[in-house]
Parts: sequence; structure tokens; C-alpha cells
Amino acid sequence: MTEVIKTERLVLRRFRREDSSRLVTLLNELDVVRWLTVVPYPYDTAHSAEFIDSMSYDQDAFAITNEGVLIGCVSTGSQLGYWIGKGSWGQGFVTEACRAMLDRFFRSDRDELSSGYHLGNDRSKAVLSNLGFKPSGQHAATVRSTNEDVTIQDMLLTRRDWEATQ
Repeated sequence: MTEVIKTERLVLRRFRREDSSRLVTLLNELDVVRWLTVVPYPYDTAHSAEFIDSMSYDQDAFAITNEGVLIGCVSTGSQLGYWIGKGSWGQGFVTEACRAMLDRFFRSDRDELSSGYHLGNDRSKAVLSNLGFKPSGQHAATVRSTNEDVTIQDMLLTRRDWEATQ
């Protein structure tokens, strides 16, 4: 099934094999992957191929594209997850992509979605807060790229809170 979600500035689409080299470029930025728990660094073509293969089974993961160029990823699988290449920071793309995915998510029969951010990641905290997520606890994690132990602020968005922001 090919599903495409269009927003004002973005197209969210499924990952493709030809995205591999762009993923390697985007995820070889330590400033990006240090905020992602499971992404290795350095990031190579084998990692990219494995990621793209795994995305073919995840019906809730989308490539974020702007003007036809891959700039990031967003998913509402087990939780809302996202990242965006450093060159696209500060332009509201993550919030725009997440909003579209949340619209899609809450059209289903599901009533809540979790997410989280590393304490100190003020950009991600702002995105989730602006979308209506509320703190729901904390847990420890280890960042694969840096082997650093971090605290994750768990966040939760209920259908009721989402609808209140619309």
C-alpha cells in the first residue's frame, strides 16, 4: 500500500531504496543522532539498508520530504518518533509533519499516543508541548551513538487533549 500525506510544505511518503545515500548523509550528523536513542554513529549504508527494510514492515513510518528532498522521518508506530536533518532545523517542519501524522493517528480507533524527549532537547520539548503532549514520567536510556546515559521525559497525548488543540 502506498500512502502519501501532503501538508502545506511537505510530502510524507514511504521510504524507498533510493533514500539510502540521503539517509547516510542526514544521520552522519552527530548533532542529530545524539538526540536519538537507537541510531548508530557513524551511520553507514548497511545501517541505511537495514532501516529502509525495517520501514517496509512499519505501516506508520514516513519519510519527510520538502520540495522532493528527503529531510527526515516521522512515525506513529509504538510511539510518536521523529527526526529531521540539521539543515532543516528551526523551520517548523517537524511540527507540521507530526501534526499531519497525529491527524491520521486519531482518525483510527486509538485513544492515546506516547512520545518523549531527552532532557536538554528543548526543540523536541517545544514540538511535543505545542502538539498537546503532557509529561507522564521519566526513564533512563543509553544513546547508542555516544554511549551516553540520558533521562527521557515521557510524554502522552490523549484523543481528548488532541481534539482540544484543534
